[in-house]
Amino acid sequence: MHCFAQIRLSLCRGQNMIDVSVFRWALCTLLLVLATPSFATETQFDPLTQRMPMGHGAFEVVDVPRGPVTIYTYRPDSASSDSPVWVVMPGTRRDPARHLAFDYYDTWRPLADRYGAILLVPEFTSDKWPGAATYNLGNVRGRHLEEKPWRQTSFYVVEEAFRMAARSLGTHRRKFSMFGHGAGAQFIQRYVLHSGCRMIDRAVAANPGWYLVPDHEFPFPFGLRGAPISKTTLHNAFDCNFTLLLGTGDVNYAGMRNDPAALAQGRTRYQRGLFFFPRARAIAGGIGAPFGWRMKEVPGVGHEAARMAPAGAALLAGAGLASSD
Repeated sequence: MHCFAQIRLSLCRGQNMIDVSVFRWALCTLLLVLATPSFATETQFDPLTQRMPMGHGAFEVVDVPRGPVTIYTYRPDSASSDSPVWVVMPGTRRDPARHLAFDYYDTWRPLADRYGAILLVPEFTSDKWPGAATYNLGNVRGRHLEEKPWRQTSFYVVEEAFRMAARSLGTHRRKFSMFGHGAGAQFIQRYVLHSGCRMIDRAVAANPGWYLVPDHEFPFPFGLRGAPISKTTLHNAFDCNFTLLLGTGDVNYAGMRNDPAALAQGRTRYQRGLFFFPRARAIAGGIGAPFGWRMKEVPGVGHEAARMAPAGAALLAGAGLASSD
């Protein structure tokens, strides 16, 4: 059926009959509209010279070797310049044509409204940041395992996005809070360790697939052996307001990383979280570091970013855990 077939309209006096080809054309038109990607209605702005708009906005972090990274913003009507800034890290599906960062944006926008927070959602597309090494793991190592300058890491992009947003808002805040699920949670868990929590107010990592364990039993990227993390940075990282958020139903093994060092952490995401947290607490105690981390559970929820989000938002806001429904 060709959508641009000839349209024949027959209007019979008293009957208003329409030729079937009209219906075919209308159906084709509808299908074409539904198949066309939707585009966000955000207002593009320059955070160095313009104030962040109310509602939907977007800007780019351009000083990045891998190319500009788009940051989607949401500023609720109830938010002030000094409202908390929440960075939400998308998961593993980062196809540039699908813009799945929008899924996280749409989930978190009403939560930002509820708590009066300003939202930043970075879009690290897979064409510029392919694979786990460049995104989840921070892009801290090159192909030959050489340490990269901080400005080349994905961690730097998030810090720079906050600095640009803070300038645009005129805020006095010097730290931001962040949430990630799945691959985004891996990003956050590693960012806490690599940065020493220097710019984090609160951080929530929900259902990571596997961990950078903070000791030297395992080689990088599974442990600290060979990791570019100093003792001072590690000490500071343990003092972070960091929450590991686990869905007790996240027990599906399909697609999980199964290297020996990953399997040593457990078989499922839930098991790996139960392995990681007490081990991290023991390591912190062993080096005399203050331990500010917490572990919380969301009963019955699996690997579902949208259902983990309300609990994550409550933690970022300093409230009690909210329902996952």
